[in-house]
Amino acid sequence: MTLTAAPPGAAAPPGPAAPPSPPPRRRRSRRWIRAAAPFAVLLILWTITAVAHLYEEPDLDEPGTLSPTGTGPDGSSRLAEMLRARGVRVDRVTSSQEAVRVAGTGDSTVFVPAPDFLNPTFAAFIASVDGAHRVVVVRPGRRTTFFSPVPIYPADQRWATAIVEPACSEAFAAAAGPAAAHRQVYVAEEPTVDCYLGGVVGVQNGDTEIIYVGASDPFRNGRIDESGNAALATGLLAEHGRVVWLDVHSREPVSRSGGLPNIQIPEYRRGDQDRTDTGFPTIDAFPRALWAVIVVGVAAAVLLALAQARRLGPPVSEPLPVLVPAAEAVTGRGRLYRRIEARDATLAALRGAAVSRIARVLTPFGGTGFDRDLTVQRDLLGQGTRELSSTVESFIDQVAARTGEPETTVWAILYGPPPKDDDGLAAAVADLDRLVAAVLHDSAFAVQNGGGAQ
Repeated sequence: MTLTAAPPGAAAPPGPAAPPSPPPRRRRSRRWIRAAAPFAVLLILWTITAVAHLYEEPDLDEPGTLSPTGTGPDGSSRLAEMLRARGVRVDRVTSSQEAVRVAGTGDSTVFVPAPDFLNPTFAAFIASVDGAHRVVVVRPGRRTTFFSPVPIYPADQRWATAIVEPACSEAFAAAAGPAAAHRQVYVAEEPTVDCYLGGVVGVQNGDTEIIYVGASDPFRNGRIDESGNAALATGLLAEHGRVVWLDVHSREPVSRSGGLPNIQIPEYRRGDQDRTDTGFPTIDAFPRALWAVIVVGVAAAVLLALAQARRLGPPVSEPLPVLVPAAEAVTGRGRLYRRIEARDATLAALRGAAVSRIARVLTPFGGTGFDRDLTVQRDLLGQGTRELSSTVESFIDQVAARTGEPETTVWAILYGPPPKDDDGLAAAVADLDRLVAAVLHDSAFAVQNGGGAQ
């Protein structure tokens, strides 16, 4: 076999068309990162602050917290030593029953550093014990202040304890001066003590004085040396020369006897004087006023619909006010599909157009035109599974006979599963274009991974 060179200037023989290159992937915008970064930094700062704040808070479940035997930073061993140095006797008890029994032996100051573990009525119950008493309650929570009969109520709360002036004439406050007692603020009905901007509030109940302290800082080893904390704590607890220290670190069971009062829940009954009597239980179960409101609402809705001239049927297509070039409409629709990654819808639209175009050329259904037979249209354009109908099988046979390709290849191009990515979509569209060109021009067809034309 002799090879001859083509004369200069002669056109090269036509070869297989190169597959179109897939469109470049659009780079996703990262502008949202710049918008979200400040909020992320703020969230991280708030999280760190909250964790540090929780870490610094005393854990009342720990045995040494606010205990006369606790030597850690949240313990109160130094306060107990200061009280003993002033000649004050410290009696440590571990239950509210024991505290009541010991307090009944004489005048004393009952110190309650963890009131939320006790019965909310404990502070008021001390008033029924013989002798003069002062009950110092440290930062009672919502449960205690809500159910307690003591007329002292929470008003405001700070994130951290502040050192403020006493702003009162009480002896213990005047001796202490500025102290860290302003965190939880209380208000009372006819208070006998109101110091540190509501941080120390007390009321008198017979011979018993009940004082709420809104911060635990003056009683803790780690902060007792700050400002006037030591003088304030000792001044509050050294009133009667004896302190009954209630050292409890778990919730006590609430006793019914002498506890919360029995609340009589009213029983609500409604007569049938405003019910309907139509004989239908569902209608008669509701008052007449409800049905009147429903009827009026429906009538108002109907009148509003009539006033707005709303159509009761599906939307009606109307001509556009301006003409849009077909190329711009197709380009815009394609960009929208690409933005939302609607590969299935994109390929389905292109396959529908290709099937319609091929069917008009082949007309394989007894001479019946594709445009005039709606059944054929629905059958060909709606086929998307492996179970082929007779119409689709005949259509695939016609396309395969015209192009010379296997039936499975034709089915995969026209009715196969959608691609998983943009590259697969580009390859499927390229195969679809070559198949349509082969049918229209009655020429050979080659798949993307196949060789040259047959």
